[in-house]
Amino acid sequence: TQLRCKWRYTAVAEWCHKERVKLNHVAFGCKSKVPFLSEATRGDSPLWEWAFQIVYTRSFEAPDGSGDLCIYPIGDFINHATDGNVAYVYDEEGNCYVQTTTDVAAGPLTMTYSDPTNPSYLLARYGFLDESSPASYCKLGVDWHITDGLVNMGYSTNTLLFYKDTGEVSEQVWDVLLYKYLGDTDVGKQQEFYQAHMNGDYDTKQSFHEYYYQQTREKLLEHIDDILSEIDGLAQKSEYGGLVAGDDHPRLPLILRHNDFVRETFMAVRDYHFPDEPEFCGNEYCFLGEPYNGLSPLSLSTRNMFVGLPSDAGETELLC
Repeated sequence: TQLRCKWRYTAVAEWCHKERVKLNHVAFGCKSKVPFLSEATRGDSPLWEWAFQIVYTRSFEAPDGSGDLCIYPIGDFINHATDGNVAYVYDEEGNCYVQTTTDVAAGPLTMTYSDPTNPSYLLARYGFLDESSPASYCKLGVDWHITDGLVNMGYSTNTLLFYKDTGEVSEQVWDVLLYKYLGDTDVGKQQEFYQAHMNGDYDTKQSFHEYYYQQTREKLLEHIDDILSEIDGLAQKSEYGGLVAGDDHPRLPLILRHNDFVRETFMAVRDYHFPDEPEFCGNEYCFLGEPYNGLSPLSLSTRNMFVGLPSDAGETELLC
């Protein structure tokens, strides 16, 4: 049977969509409420896009908590780094100063624009890829309904981390995966686990993790292979899209670099935690780069999950 993969709405696409909505709101608001604009300016869509990006990529939130954006002359020239060496500080009158946060030798001044563990957001908002971060948001649950319980369990883009150099995952990843699994299988046990977490009962939490380790581990592998499958599918689409679009999409190489960065991070975690599992490469399982047909029960269950089949369904030919 030939089956078509179902790709999820990616985090980068979601952030880009939100920024497109903001652009449309700004353009519509100015066109309708600023009377002195000429008709030529009102109808110049590239100009509105340019103006929005100039402001949005060079501004920071005001320190008064209003959510307003401010641009600081000269200060907006400071580049991003995972370990920045300067920060904005403000006096009582609201004046902005750039202050070093550590001893700085001769060289560039840098600051952290946003959470460095989320390179997808930095790419979507600022248009560059930060590959220096030792950890990245694992993209778990981007299509979930995020409840207070999940947040209290540690659900956050800066805590659900995969470490690209070691392949390890943060403790919150295991907590959230188990919390979600118990919510699907035993709500009573889920509440027991939740209360142990909220009360700081480490021993009880650890007993839950030990008892449900195999199930949580399987959920982690499913998530990793899901993202890897999505990235491989996007790579195939971009090959065709790049040939068709030509120079109309100059950012395509950067987007592909971002996807490669995410893939390398996820493969590091997969190799560290699942060294005996067939590798998921090119939308099929393989060992040492060669197609592998003798799928283990766990891998076969994972692959069937992608296309909505029962976990015990037989082998199929998966085309993406």
